[in-house]
Amino acid sequence: MGIPIESSPPPGWEREGIDGLLGLFPPGRLSEIVGPRSSGASSLLLALIARITTSGSSNWGGSSNGGQVAFVDGMDALDPASAAAAGADLSALLWVRCGGRLRVALSAADLLARCPGFALVVLDLDDLGPVPVSTCIRLQRAVEGTDTILIVRRERHREGTPASLVLATRRLAPQWMGLRPLTRLAGLRSEISICRSRLHSSLSPLGRGQGEGLQGEGLQGEGLQGQGIWTLDWTLSQ
Repeated sequence: MGIPIESSPPPGWEREGIDGLLGLFPPGRLSEIVGPRSSGASSLLLALIARITTSGSSNWGGSSNGGQVAFVDGMDALDPASAAAAGADLSALLWVRCGGRLRVALSAADLLARCPGFALVVLDLDDLGPVPVSTCIRLQRAVEGTDTILIVRRERHREGTPASLVLATRRLAPQWMGLRPLTRLAGLRSEISICRSRLHSSLSPLGRGQGEGLQGEGLQGEGLQGQGIWTLDWTLSQ
């Protein structure tokens, strides 16, 4: 997992870095991050976890949950040291290890999504297995009307899910370091694009000025397909 060091936002975006990208995830809705391993999906999650656990509730749609995060780890892939290096406050992170058991991961996510007190609930499945659409609908209903952000991270998006926001990650190129020949992996460059957005402008966690600018660029609206693209550089945590 990596730490973001540079970002090239889409045209019309006024903020630098990935602040705006992290602010897209809506509370009270189901969102998805899809992409293969080493594509930047896990690093994007770590950046979001770090932002929520250290920024306080006032920066996340007026949430009163105090920056608490629940991470349901389907494949036991989370590295706490990498999370800490990315800036996450581990004292505000509940880590649920599921040992590769899909049913356990889904049950844990459903339970935590219904528990008050979490600003973010993450269900990290990687390639653990297909999730029934009915389960996704149940998860969406669990957070409706709350301030909780719910994100499912998996390898592929499945049509028919109720996700309001779907971000796709793609690895562009590795970055190497050391004396020639370069033999040490330093990080990677990945592309993150919006595959689906059903976010109404009034639900955007961004400020008014940013929200209006994004609407002009086509980053909001029903049925949005691939209008916003970020290129991010990630450096490996040491």
